[in-house]
Amino acid sequence: MGFDAFLGNAKTVMTLRRKLLEGRFPHALIFSGPEGIGKHTCAVMVAKALNCLRAQPGDFCDECSSCRKINSDAHADVRTISVEDDATQVKIAQIRDALKILNLQPLEGRNKVFILDPADSLNAEAANALLKGLEEPPENTFFILITVNVYELLLTVRSRCQIYNFVPLTLAEMRQHGITDELLLRCSRGSIGRAQSLDMGRLKNERQMVLNLLQTALGADENKFQELLGLSAELGRAKQDFENRMEILAVLIADTLYIKEGIPEKLVNIDLEGTLEKLAERATVDQLIRMAEFLRLIESSLKSNVNRQMLTDVLVLTGSNIMHGLS
Repeated sequence: MGFDAFLGNAKTVMTLRRKLLEGRFPHALIFSGPEGIGKHTCAVMVAKALNCLRAQPGDFCDECSSCRKINSDAHADVRTISVEDDATQVKIAQIRDALKILNLQPLEGRNKVFILDPADSLNAEAANALLKGLEEPPENTFFILITVNVYELLLTVRSRCQIYNFVPLTLAEMRQHGITDELLLRCSRGSIGRAQSLDMGRLKNERQMVLNLLQTALGADENKFQELLGLSAELGRAKQDFENRMEILAVLIADTLYIKEGIPEKLVNIDLEGTLEKLAERATVDQLIRMAEFLRLIESSLKSNVNRQMLTDVLVLTGSNIMHGLS
């Protein structure tokens, strides 16, 4: 057991191992990439490699007392800082607690490791406090910041860290995790975490709702605008599901484009190929691309606490206008 057990992102892991082996491991790193692709797992592996009692430099045994304690979150020198149960952000008090022990010698291992996950949940005060630790960390102290989007972090934080970008796993790598359901594999889009938590029954129900809207938008004339707005109201009703539904819509549009361009092997929704072929007949590549671009604009607006129902109405009506050459 060691880094060889980590599936995916082989080049990134190889670089990290080489730096560990050469004894020039950076004191502050950012692991950036989609959720559920192994960033946190890799950070814990790094913490074990920095403190393993048996393995050669650049690896870990996963069996010694140090590795076992890290696995059970009981190692005194390896600390994960995350959002507390009663909060929505990492607080400045949590960072200050970490900084208090920054200049102390490790209690039981060779190195102190702080894993911040998710680092993009640091509030402004916490992020600024963290800068003090990142500027001149002690020789035996390491920070690993985990984020979905590195650009959500302060520029001053990013500039003090080495950035490692993690990418989704390939279908072949996903299969090595023992996932055999082809539709589940593709709907997980390279995320093991997503594959393990995805409720396919619920996803199919949500997907059908979004598909109904897309089919109506692609074929709507003036007589169907009321039907279109009705579907829009259903789509925008549930706050907790709204972003999910926008994501499903983006994938359906992308799948339709893949069919249009003659590359069906890239489809996510392989069980809807026939339906998507009919959708592809109704739209040009340019129209689908414009719809996808407008959807990205809608998704970026979600960060501004705008009215979801208004966004959905604008989305479906603009999509329909694009189809009819009115926009």
